[in-house]
Amino acid sequence: MTAYRADLPPRPARMMHLPIDDRGFLVPWFVATVDGKPDFRAIRPSGIAEAWNKKTCWLCGGPMGVYKACVVGPMCGVNRITSEPPCHLECAEYAAKACPFLTRPLAVRNERGMPEGSMAGIGIKRNPGATLVWVTKDMQPFKVSKGQGGGWLFKLGDPVTLQFWARGRRATRAEVQESVDTGLPILREYAERDGAGAVAQLEAMIKVFEALLPSPNFVPKE
Repeated sequence: MTAYRADLPPRPARMMHLPIDDRGFLVPWFVATVDGKPDFRAIRPSGIAEAWNKKTCWLCGGPMGVYKACVVGPMCGVNRITSEPPCHLECAEYAAKACPFLTRPLAVRNERGMPEGSMAGIGIKRNPGATLVWVTKDMQPFKVSKGQGGGWLFKLGDPVTLQFWARGRRATRAEVQESVDTGLPILREYAERDGAGAVAQLEAMIKVFEALLPSPNFVPKE
C-alpha cells in the first residue's frame, strides 16, 4: 500500500477512507479510473448526477448536510457558476491546501489524452493563482446547450461565507486581486461576443463580487 505523502496536510476524518495513489495523493470520490489507474482529470461515470441526486460530497463521498462548499476560481465567484457538485467545508479546505494545481500558481493542467466529455460548458483553462471556497445553502443545476459545450452546470446561491486561498494557505488581498485582474478580461471577451446586454450584466456582477473581496489591509490568519 502506498504511503500518504509527508509533505501534504493532515487528512480530514471524512477523507481517511479514501485510497492513495502511487504518488502518495488521496484519490477523491469523483475521480475516474482509466486503464487501471485513477485519472484526476476525469470524472467517474455518472459522477455528477450521482453526487447531486444522492447529496454526496464530491470529494469524500459522504452524505452532505445543509451547507454546500465549492472549490472554484475567483471568476466563478463573479458569474456564480461552477461545473462541480458541492462538498463539505472540511473537504474543500483540504483541497485548497493539498491539490497541486491549486497550490502552485504556475502549474498547468495536463490535457494530453484528456477523456472526452470531462467538462461541461466553456471552461477557463488558466491556473487562477488563487482559489475561492464558496459556502452556500443554495445551488441549482441547469442544462447547458450543445452550442455552449453541453452537460450540466450549477448556479451558486448567495454565500454564507467565503475563503480565499493561495499556495496552500489563506490568500492575501494582493493575490486575490491579481487573480481577479487577470481573469476578468477572459470573461469580458465572452460577454462581448454576446452583445452589449451581456457586457452590462457582467459589469453588474463584477461590482457585486468586488464587494465580497477581502479588505486591502486583510492579513491571512493561516
